[in-house]
Order: sequence, then structure tokens, then C-alpha cells
Amino acid sequence: MTFESIGRRRCLRFVTTAIASAALPSRAAGGADLTPAFLDVFRRDCAFGAAHVAALRAHKVLLVPGYFGDVDPAYFADHLRWLDSLGVEREKVGVRSRQSVAVNAPIVAAAVGSSTKPVLLVTHSKGSVDALEALRGAAALRARVRGWISLQGVFSGTPLADWLLDGTVIEPALAVAMLGFLGATKDSADALTTAASRAWQREHAAAIGAVLRAVPAVAFASAIDGAAGARPRTALGLPHALMARWGIRNDGLVPLEGAVLPGMDFVKLAGIDHIAPVMPALAPLDRVRMTKALLVVMRGPFRGLPRDRGCEAPDSRPG
Repeated sequence: MTFESIGRRRCLRFVTTAIASAALPSRAAGGADLTPAFLDVFRRDCAFGAAHVAALRAHKVLLVPGYFGDVDPAYFADHLRWLDSLGVEREKVGVRSRQSVAVNAPIVAAAVGSSTKPVLLVTHSKGSVDALEALRGAAALRARVRGWISLQGVFSGTPLADWLLDGTVIEPALAVAMLGFLGATKDSADALTTAASRAWQREHAAAIGAVLRAVPAVAFASAIDGAAGARPRTALGLPHALMARWGIRNDGLVPLEGAVLPGMDFVKLAGIDHIAPVMPALAPLDRVRMTKALLVVMRGPFRGLPRDRGCEAPDSRPG
């Protein structure tokens, strides 16, 4: 479902729900909470105007998927169609979805390094970890990346990997199937455990901090649970419930807090699962409108650009 097919009423209903539940506490020390600004821009789609389109055309957009990215044509399809309609150079980076970060980081690095234009990164799930390692390992690439939108990055691992390896919560065959959404096999699950992921962050804290100082970045994090008493609409109900049972707010695969690196600016919303930002899901989300709002609020080449005439005040007209 593209943004053109989602009516004004549905968009405003999404924003209203998100406003009611998006003020979530953060442990991402040093990062700015861009959620209110994001919701303001999302509410009035006209905030992304002609000046923003011109700036976007000056860049190449690299979209780095997680699992299913190389087998599902719906993955990032809305983003690609939108960019193509604007005449923006774009590429869905050909990472190998079931392979390790060690395999995929050089693929991302090569895509950044070969671009003749400054690059904007849009990454999802394990693709965010692949991109982080590419930028951590090749400092010279950072100046080429003028903005980075990380969608639900699995930066701090997932308890699903923990439970797979220790066998205390999830039957192994079921856990392997769940981890497939993150591009993990049983053999590679160890790298996605919370302990291994956080140890890696501690070991490379200085380099990660240098990446975030050099590259304007925003993390989009979400939790499935929305309004009190509402039953989540998601195909990820089982893994969501397993983590929720332990008090972990999550999008069905990634904990809310784990999708934000320390010091990273962020947007946090409720009612959105791990699928919706990149492909159709049970609960609809306007992925293009989301991306435009993230570009506008992100520290980088789009911040402060003039809005089109007539977009000075929030659009409060009824749908």
C-alpha cells in the first residue's frame, strides 16, 4: 500500500494514536528525542516541499535491508517507487540477508564508496548493524554519508537469540524460525544475543561515537503495543508476547530500547511492528510519509530548509 492510497483520515488517526503513546522513556544517553517534531511533520505531509526534493536529488539513497531483503520484492518497494518518481538516484544494496555482518559490511562499504554523489542511508533491522560496521571499519566513508535513517536496528541484539541458545524459553525450532526475520541461523544467532551485541558496543564505543558525530543519524524505534486494552494487529504476535511477558517493550523482534545506539537521535512510536516500516503489514503505515518526516527532522542536509507556501501551520482539517 503506497502513501497515495492512504487517506488523510487514516494518517491522522495513526498520528493521534502515536501521540497518545509515543512519550516513552529513553536510556539512549545524549541522543535527542525527535518524536514530537516527527509527529508534527508527519501530520502535515506538505512539510517536505520543493526545497527538500531538490536536496534529495543531490544525493544517492542507499537502502540496506535486513532479512527477506534479497528475496521479497515488497521490501522497500514503496521507498524505491517514491524515489524513482522524484528522479532520485537510489539503490537497494545487495546484501546477503542470511550472512553475517562480516560478509555484509564490505558490501555496504563498497556501495557507499562507489557512489558519485553524497549518500543517504536508509537501513532496517540487521541492515542497520551491517551499515554501522561498514562505517566503523572505514572512517574515510563517513564523510560521504550525509544522513542515516536506521529503522528498528537490532543494535543491542534480541532476547530471541538468548532464548534460542540457552533453551529456557523457546523451543529451538520455533526460535530459529523467529530469528529468520533477522537474518540469523542457529549458527549465527550468537552474534545477535544481547550479551554479545552489548559487548561489541562496549568494545567499539569510541568508534561508534565517532560515527555518530560524523554522520547525521536518526533511529526509528517502535513497540507493537498501542492504546491501553487494544489488541495489537501484527503477524509477530507470538515473539512479541514472549518478550512482553518479561516486561520488554518490542516491535515483535527487536526491543524498543535496543534499536537506539547511545548518543543517537531517535523517534519512538507505539503500534508499529517490525514489518510495517519496510513492507505491507496487518496494521497499515504510510512508509513514504514516514521517511519524509524522518528526513525533515534528522540533523543533516534537510533540516531548516524552507517549507512550501501554505504549510506554515498544522493541517487540522477533518478527513
